[in-house]
Amino acid sequence: MNLSSVLYSDILLKVEKPSRYLGTEVNTSHKDPRAVELRVSLVFPDLYDLGLGNLGILILYSILNDLDWVWCERAYAPGLDMEAELRKRALPLFCNESKDSLADMDLIGITLQSELTYTNILNVIDLAGFPLRTKDRAEDAPLFFAGGPAVFNPEPLAPFIDFFAIGDGEDIIVAIAECVRPLKGRPRREKLEALAKIEGIYVPELYPFETMPNGQILPKEDAPKIVKQLVDLETAKFPTNYIVPYTRQVHDRLSLEVLRGCTQGCRFCQAGMVTRPVRERSLETIDKLMEEALAKTGYEEVALVSLSTCDFSRPKQLAAQAAARAGRDRISVSLPSLRLDSFSVEMADAVADVRRSGLTFAPEAASPRLRALINKWIPDEGLLDMASEAYRRGWDHVKCYFMIGLPTERDEDIEAIADLCERTLEVGKPINPKAKVRLGVSTFVPKPFTPFQWAEQIGLEETERRQRILDARFRKNPGIKFGRHEAATTFIEGLITRADRRGGDLIEAAWRRGARFESWDELCNLSAWKQAIEDVNYDVAGEFRARAIDERLPWDHIDVLTPKKWYQDDWNRAMELQHALDCRAGKCHMCGVIFREPELCQHMLKNQRRGRIEERDYVTPPRVEYVEPEAVQRLKLRIGRSGEARFLSHLEFMNAWQRILRRARAPMSYSQGFHAHPRMAFATPAPVGEESEGDYMDIVLSQRVEPGELLARIQATLPEGFSCYEAEEIPMRAPSLMSQVQGLRYTIYTDSADPAALAARIAELMTSDEVTIDRKMKAKKPPKGRGRHQQRPRTAALNIRPMIEELAVRDSEDGAIAIDFATIVAGNKLAKPKELIALLGLNPAATRVVKRDTLLADAFATA
Repeated sequence: MNLSSVLYSDILLKVEKPSRYLGTEVNTSHKDPRAVELRVSLVFPDLYDLGLGNLGILILYSILNDLDWVWCERAYAPGLDMEAELRKRALPLFCNESKDSLADMDLIGITLQSELTYTNILNVIDLAGFPLRTKDRAEDAPLFFAGGPAVFNPEPLAPFIDFFAIGDGEDIIVAIAECVRPLKGRPRREKLEALAKIEGIYVPELYPFETMPNGQILPKEDAPKIVKQLVDLETAKFPTNYIVPYTRQVHDRLSLEVLRGCTQGCRFCQAGMVTRPVRERSLETIDKLMEEALAKTGYEEVALVSLSTCDFSRPKQLAAQAAARAGRDRISVSLPSLRLDSFSVEMADAVADVRRSGLTFAPEAASPRLRALINKWIPDEGLLDMASEAYRRGWDHVKCYFMIGLPTERDEDIEAIADLCERTLEVGKPINPKAKVRLGVSTFVPKPFTPFQWAEQIGLEETERRQRILDARFRKNPGIKFGRHEAATTFIEGLITRADRRGGDLIEAAWRRGARFESWDELCNLSAWKQAIEDVNYDVAGEFRARAIDERLPWDHIDVLTPKKWYQDDWNRAMELQHALDCRAGKCHMCGVIFREPELCQHMLKNQRRGRIEERDYVTPPRVEYVEPEAVQRLKLRIGRSGEARFLSHLEFMNAWQRILRRARAPMSYSQGFHAHPRMAFATPAPVGEESEGDYMDIVLSQRVEPGELLARIQATLPEGFSCYEAEEIPMRAPSLMSQVQGLRYTIYTDSADPAALAARIAELMTSDEVTIDRKMKAKKPPKGRGRHQQRPRTAALNIRPMIEELAVRDSEDGAIAIDFATIVAGNKLAKPKELIALLGLNPAATRVVKRDTLLADAFATA
């Protein structure tokens, strides 16, 4: 089923952010479904705003679409408003690119980012039109598979997912596609049996399990292990044709993975434990990927991502290289993951531009005892020295992440968080009067495949009690902003993260009670989970309890290359407060990976040694301060939009044009000040739903270009639905385009009106002296001393007849009725197409508005 028609004509204008559901972003893949042998949809089970930038999906999307016989598309959890519209019409969830139903796919892959998305996964399956549980699906149903960071305990989702991919996905995704390709139309069981032969693939229904006397469902002890997959990052595929969103993202930037894995050994951190060994991209590869990706995307910021970017073997060279690229390309470089040492400040400073507002560290624990316990040892003085250095180098705030609920934590450990933050602020204020501390506090959740997987998790009420200790300390201190993870979301995560297959019953019950979007505080429905706990008689205390160190665990059949005994030994070391150095900085700790992947592990150690030698003699070149060149040229562009692009808001349209101009290598002039922006302006805003072939924008350049040459470059990089028709030079000091707008010309198309009645209504309006409508006006400035809440829009009667210059009906080429409408400025206002549509009694969902031209003053008149 294809949903294009109903989405474009009826649904998209009724939902918040229609741009979440468009599939025409730059670098998306569009193929003829009849020309491919396999169709795949990769699903991010949360909003597009979070999911578009997910690096895992972008990598797999690129890899699959490089195969000419596969078309890979994307889908996201719909917003609550879109879900309501689909359910009201009994329509299925669709792929963004084709608008085809997920039921038209052969494979549907879901990324497991967090347990807090699991009810969304069930919602996706249901909205796609399939039974929730694999055992109830038809033979011809697509196979649902999953992978990602939370896959290492797949059991709670085992009733709903056909198979899981464990570990790195770059190679295994191709193996999956090649396996299913010749089996299309074959029985479902045959496909699953073939997939189960691929190393790293786990098929729950084919795996031997047993039910214990206490009700636990556990893998049989003698069953074969599912071994995680690893790739060499230097040779692994990384997409430079990064999909560029229209919707503003939570992390709206290019993410470039510089290394994967971590050997720091933080005992609570699953990501660090299951991604060993560390694998890096070379400096040359990183620079090449950055250059190509920036050219293909037009992004303004690059994040060098990893679990700890400072652990790169040549960090000074990486920072200097990134800073040089940033200066050439007018981009910002960020380091989201920094280690707790003074070099982190130095490295962040090396890539920082003038917009340095804050620097983030994650001590996790504030007392020396707890830092030794978690294997993240650094004295208080070290953190204070780092904060002082950050303030000294111009940062206004330091953000510190801590955990509460760690094993053996006492109230004095919580008070130590407040003490350390207050001391951090005290050292910062004399250096920088604007100094602030932003505090982020999460609650510890024991994760599989960590030395803390046996620990107890504190419950909902205890989490809130410990948060209140900190809240009382910070309430009267404006220099410290206390942020915390909601106790409810941590509680829900703890119910699932160490669960066996019985967790699936709880997830389904919560979903049926209305649970969705647990990762969004404002949408998390704790009451649904509490009701679900009662519905299935779920053992909450049993899930939060401490495990015996020799206890069988629901994930014992997954092999992450580190044996269970090593985790047991490290748990004992934690209880003795023994600190273990990073194995790349000292001796090998024999975690077991080196015996399973000796080539990758030995390369990691050799590369680190060579890097230390190179860095010892490396002198960071002085950073050249960028001086904004003088503006020398101003161009006026005639632009338009059609198709899916008409559903963009004006802000989204403007952001898209910024990136178009960057991809076209337009030498933009930038504004002065703290947040410099390219100097570009539009004659009129672009309303959602309106097409155009007569909009104008002007751009200011720092180097002269031939307008026709730049026009050709722009046209070569336009997304689908964007147009640029003309480019001409205008005087630098000419008035703004917006101030020169004298009128607008439109054509309104409709097929839902009687032509004779419509012509009569138009004649009536045009012969009237007054045509009055109600229009929302900007709020008047409130009296001095009144709060912002007083500034509400007001509705006032407005006569728009003086603004209507032309209104006439005619037949269009495609048989629809066309209404030519021209509005001119009167009283500093223009009539709006939506007002005319209402006055003419037309159905807004059955009308199409096209702006034909923007009438400018003589100084900007077009030919």
